[in-house]
Amino acid sequence: MLEKWKNFFKKGEWDKGFSLGRRKMKELLERVKKSRDEGVNLEALEVLEFYGLPLARYRVVRTRDEIYQVAEELGYPLVLKTITSRVIHKGDAGAVALEVYREDVVEAYPSILGEVATRMPWLTIMGVLVQEMVEGEGRREVKLEREQKRSFPFRWITRFFKKGEKKPAERAVEVENEEQLTSLMSNEDWEEIYQGMWALWLQHPQVKRMEVEFIYTPEGAEASQPFPPKVVDAKLFFFEL
Repeated sequence: MLEKWKNFFKKGEWDKGFSLGRRKMKELLERVKKSRDEGVNLEALEVLEFYGLPLARYRVVRTRDEIYQVAEELGYPLVLKTITSRVIHKGDAGAVALEVYREDVVEAYPSILGEVATRMPWLTIMGVLVQEMVEGEGRREVKLEREQKRSFPFRWITRFFKKGEKKPAERAVEVENEEQLTSLMSNEDWEEIYQGMWALWLQHPQVKRMEVEFIYTPEGAEASQPFPPKVVDAKLFFFEL
């Protein structure tokens, strides 16, 4: 385990770290309490960035005019995702456009807005997330979930996807206490990246479920340059506040 994290998860000490993340999360919880949202998507990305996770570059736009300028700033190809008043599975709602190039923007932007408006007219469209498209050999989905509003116990589920393979490998671990989590941390290949996720999770037992999706290319991948993981999607779901 990295020396700077050696005592991080000793009882009572993990709550002292990540002050920027804790402040951002406090603001989010206050908003969720007023709005009574069950989950958030865009705000989850914002919070994770404050907890130090590496995010794919993105911007949020509200108008057609904005998207052209933002697209040029981020570069191509891009991913466009509709931001809605409730967390949805964007693929099912037609709310996402992949591999968008300069010549595609003029059609892709109104297309995803129209799909959501047609398939789920009860949702309010809040804008569009414009994100750099990260292409890698691997995709990893990490989910943490718990039944009670307490730090422990919780379930930690990881699904590993490899390019060209339809069925992912999956690992599920029941984490009962800090000692078990500390032991798991010492064996994780992404230990340093996961620190922020674990801190958010332990500091805020109001979070019922957290889902984070990473794209990356590992060392040794054929015909690819390795690059570290980047977060391309995230969701937070809450107990009733």
